[in-house]
Amino acid sequence: MVRGNLPHKIKHFHEKYGDIVRVAPDELSFIRPDAWRDIYSKGREFVRPDEYKDQPPGKTAANLIACSETEHARLRKILAPGFSEKYAMEQEPFIQSYVDKLCEKLDDRLQNDKISTVDVVEWINYLAFDVIGDLTWGSSFGCLDGLTYHPWVQTVGQFKAAIVVGALKFYPPIYSFLMAITPPSALQAVMDMWKLTEQNVRERVAGGASRPDIVGTMMASESMTQEEMEVNSMMIVAAGSESITTVLTGVISHLLRTPDKLNTLVQILRTTFLSEQEITGSALKSLPYLDAVLNEGMRLCPTIPDGMRRNVPVGGATIAGQIIPGGMVVSIPPFTTYRASRNFTHAEEFAPERWLGEDVQSSKFQGDSKTAFNPFSLGAHNCPGQNLAWLELRIILVRLLWRYNLSIPPGVELPQWEDQGIWWFWDKQPTMVRFQKFR
Repeated sequence: MVRGNLPHKIKHFHEKYGDIVRVAPDELSFIRPDAWRDIYSKGREFVRPDEYKDQPPGKTAANLIACSETEHARLRKILAPGFSEKYAMEQEPFIQSYVDKLCEKLDDRLQNDKISTVDVVEWINYLAFDVIGDLTWGSSFGCLDGLTYHPWVQTVGQFKAAIVVGALKFYPPIYSFLMAITPPSALQAVMDMWKLTEQNVRERVAGGASRPDIVGTMMASESMTQEEMEVNSMMIVAAGSESITTVLTGVISHLLRTPDKLNTLVQILRTTFLSEQEITGSALKSLPYLDAVLNEGMRLCPTIPDGMRRNVPVGGATIAGQIIPGGMVVSIPPFTTYRASRNFTHAEEFAPERWLGEDVQSSKFQGDSKTAFNPFSLGAHNCPGQNLAWLELRIILVRLLWRYNLSIPPGVELPQWEDQGIWWFWDKQPTMVRFQKFR
């Protein structure tokens, strides 16, 4: 875990030993499609192990990661309206405005040289954080304004440190000792992050129900405490930004490596939309190849590549046809499952056509086990923001590909996605891409 290669090791174990692998004395890993529903569709029975629950320092309020199943159900019910498809569409103007700003910044770079090379990991991250900040508590981080990370963003993005702390939970005496001797100064950046979070939520609450955003949804319920609003909004911002950056960076990287797929998508987009103003969330729903590209990106670059671990309930359970005793920890690792040849034909190949149904191109992928692919998970603990995620992914990718010609700069080698470290999220390496204005 602390070295960032646990998911890679688990992938190797499955390739060597098969569909079900014991990765620890009390833990099993599954890559069979039928295990998804057996584990994740029974949320109140299969609960998250304590080692994988994360309570922010100094905070005691219930949050979607570290809370009881009863509290989780209450929080999901409160947040549900804010993640509905209708609510997501109401937030489209805010998303479009930030994409406008991103394009303005790129255009400024292109005024003199006509061609500019940027790190898409950074630029999409700037956009993703500004968007999710605005859509969560009504104010952005200003990353696009200065083309730099806000201190809040830098602190919340310290996933490596968080994983190290999480790994120590497996050794309670050591964990307790280190937490006891950790000086307050070591947590100063975290405390500053929480001060800004408290300020943003407090200002949004004071502003009243003036616009559609997540804190506004929390306010409407009248049953969430101020601290519950703070801890849950922080987690939504962190997860919402990271997932968008991962998928879009991964998709762009794979499209650049497969020029035929890139040309096919660009041709569809530029013949479908005669002007950039025509690119709307509703219009983008009717482009099967676009969704196929994004699905393939989520398959090869899953936002959470490691398994989401769950405890088998007392009395045991049947998972993928196997009787598993109570108390065992079980999971499905997406990075391994989505690249397993038992689930997908030519599993390591970027092939959007595998998602095109009856299309002639998809015939060689008829043996794919599509039920093995659940990018937003299943059941009560699935991702609540998938409607918003789809809206953001479609709009951002399409507007960039419609407006600019993207290519790999001469002499530059893009990082191999699957070779990157994983500290819960991918440790995304700089990905330099050349932008040239199309029109």
